[in-house]
Amino acid sequence: MKRRSNPNQLQIDFLAAFRRILISLGSPENLPVNESLFMRMTDQWESTRVLPSDLLFTKSPVEAVVFRLQKTDERLRFPTELMAGEIRGEQGLTGFSAKFREQGWVIMPSELSAMYKNLFLNILSASIGLEYLYPSRLELLAEAERVALAAMLPEDEVRKFFGLRLSKFPESFRSEVANYFNLPFDYVLKRANHLGLVSEQVIEEARSNTQPLRTTTLRRPQSSRAA
Repeated sequence: MKRRSNPNQLQIDFLAAFRRILISLGSPENLPVNESLFMRMTDQWESTRVLPSDLLFTKSPVEAVVFRLQKTDERLRFPTELMAGEIRGEQGLTGFSAKFREQGWVIMPSELSAMYKNLFLNILSASIGLEYLYPSRLELLAEAERVALAAMLPEDEVRKFFGLRLSKFPESFRSEVANYFNLPFDYVLKRANHLGLVSEQVIEEARSNTQPLRTTTLRRPQSSRAA
């Protein structure tokens, strides 16, 4: 008996081949939320070529980020069209990067603080430019973080704080570093690790102990960098 084709199923299969999440932030429990939103948004775009009315920004911020990333790493390859924005009030949304057909997508919750919003926008954008090199999500995330932090944290600036190969990080130091770079301390520490200024063991110890371990007088490095 000849099997009848289902036009709707063919369309679903076709879209599935061209629609995939690259990086999903948060825990595995957040992935279905991110995927569901992506499905709804791309279905709407496919049928109407209109993005959701509650998308709070499109294009401008992500294009500036892409420009900066490409100046840092020549391996990055971005699609011609980028769809980017923040969504308000989407319960469980943590943010994601994705590909749909030949488009790159970056979607984040608007409830993020400015510090994390800028950080995640850079990481998710970098993942789009690197996805052709890293089919593994975990490897893609790790490399996207490395590339994003390299663009956001110049080596000479980081060395001013970690040049003495510190192994203990009191709360005063964490706070000063985070405020200086306007980034979470753990991510500045990752950048220091990428530069060989701190070891993996030091990072693990820092994660397990966030309390002040010793007192020290810190001198803020002089820089023209905007806070």
